[in-house]
Amino acid sequence: MDVLSIAPLLSFVVGVFLCVFVLFRKSGLGRDKRLRYVLAALVFYFTLVSFDYYAAIKSNGDNWYFGISYMFYHLVGFLFYYFVALLLKLSVALKKWVFIVIGITVLRWLLFFPTFEYESFDDFLEFLNTSSYAEWLLVEYLLSSLLNIVFFFLAFYRFRQAPTALVLNENEALKYKWAKVVLITFIILQIGIFINLSVNGFGFDNYQISMKFESFLIAIFFFIFTYSIMHFPVFAFSGDFEDLPEETKKKYAKSSLKDSSELFNQISTLIEEEQLFLDFDLKLNTLSEKLGSSVHHVSQAINQNAGMSFPDFINSFRIEEAKKKLLVPKPDTIFAISLDVGFNSKAAFYTAFKKVTSQTPTEFKNTAGK
Repeated sequence: MDVLSIAPLLSFVVGVFLCVFVLFRKSGLGRDKRLRYVLAALVFYFTLVSFDYYAAIKSNGDNWYFGISYMFYHLVGFLFYYFVALLLKLSVALKKWVFIVIGITVLRWLLFFPTFEYESFDDFLEFLNTSSYAEWLLVEYLLSSLLNIVFFFLAFYRFRQAPTALVLNENEALKYKWAKVVLITFIILQIGIFINLSVNGFGFDNYQISMKFESFLIAIFFFIFTYSIMHFPVFAFSGDFEDLPEETKKKYAKSSLKDSSELFNQISTLIEEEQLFLDFDLKLNTLSEKLGSSVHHVSQAINQNAGMSFPDFINSFRIEEAKKKLLVPKPDTIFAISLDVGFNSKAAFYTAFKKVTSQTPTEFKNTAGK
């Protein structure tokens, strides 16, 4: 038996198992449940793709649900970027993007409408050969693929550029590097699929070969991607005590930190008096060393008393300092101010400023300066 012939079925079985694993495994990915749901949605999509491939190979394309997974192909890039954004605590204008995605979905489904009347792949191919519809489908495929690839690259860029909340130890650094390798491999896999179908065309014989190899790669990727992300050190990026693995939180909850408010007051005083927030690369380790307390205790004290993560807590000091600089008679440029108060980019400053004040720096300057 050709091993690759059953690769889609194996990929489907693996996908079902991993969906259950992602949704019901208690540890990993921190406290934000949306991470689990989005990751499960990604795994489910590729599970659906594998089932689609398997059904197509077994029936030679003669089934009504052949190609149904492709109807949702355009969602992959967006879901992937949204997952990385949640992982790194980045802000996403979700409502706006939901409307955009719905709009793209409706347009694509309207384009596919003429294909619904064909019961076999051969009839569908005959229709393509006698009409200009194939050209529209090719353009649609190229645009959808490029949209996904752009989202993949953007997700990788944001992941690679994301600052950490503490100095990574050897184990955390290894997991971080491994996660980056997995992400770039995912991008290369998608580009490879794009090139393969573009070169080989959409004939069913070529498509069968493509489906077998892609399913084999997807099955491997299922394991690597999910395992890596589920063991990713979320706390290292969020600095949020609640993102620690449950066993670690229990360990520190029973430790010597009985009253975190006292430690929190020390943290606030230290940051303000020494203006530590002006250092764009400030880590939890810096505070813990100066206070003679553990990294986890410092994070716990901030989380329990300020109700926010370490990066958001530090940014609150930076924003207060930025407000003062914005309201002077002749303020510097917004970019210069963002660097002066400890941000390493204008984009990060805008995001943090709006998160704290619900206004952009320009809006604040115009309204508060009156």
